Amino acid sequence: MSTRSQKGLSFETLPTRIKDKCGRVIEVRAYEAEDYESLKAMYDTFEPKGLEAGLPPGDDQAGLRWLQHVTSGLFNILALYKGSVIGHCTIDLCHAPSCPEYLIFVQKSFRDHGIGTRLSEVMKEVAKEAGCEKVWLTVRTANTRAINVFKKVGFEFCGGIEIERDMELDLKQAKVSCSLS
Repeated sequence: MSTRSQKGLSFETLPTRIKDKCGRVIEVRAYEAEDYESLKAMYDTFEPKGLEAGLPPGDDQAGLRWLQHVTSGLFNILALYKGSVIGHCTIDLCHAPSCPEYLIFVQKSFRDHGIGTRLSEVMKEVAKEAGCEKVWLTVRTANTRAINVFKKVGFEFCGGIEIERDMELDLKQAKVSCSLS
């Protein structure tokens, strides 16, 4: 089954359903404009704000600007439980189609239940379908939970050791250089 969604993009991977470690069925699908208020509600209660590369922004106005930018300019995937957004990931398929940046956020009460891993696996398949060569992200070195999730999906560290580190996921056999700016 494929979905027709943001900016006319279609993916066989979406929509799908996943089960978390508690057996809860989570709907995973592409974001649509009518999802904005529900996604905003997730970020209104999201904690901790601003911890990972300043995202999501802690300031209400900056948060609104960021969310409007993300939902209008990037490809977004939502995780929903009982109709409420409990997870969100996004990649930039328009401005960096061969090597987009990846962002993921999961509500605190749903973390450590496999949802982040499954969302990242779905994103990986979407990126492959979109023809991406690599996907990259930045993570705090101290965020071992997130690093473990990213490693499970196939991300590897690149660049120097800093407080925040870049990781990339090679989606092709041939090694292709990706500028992480």
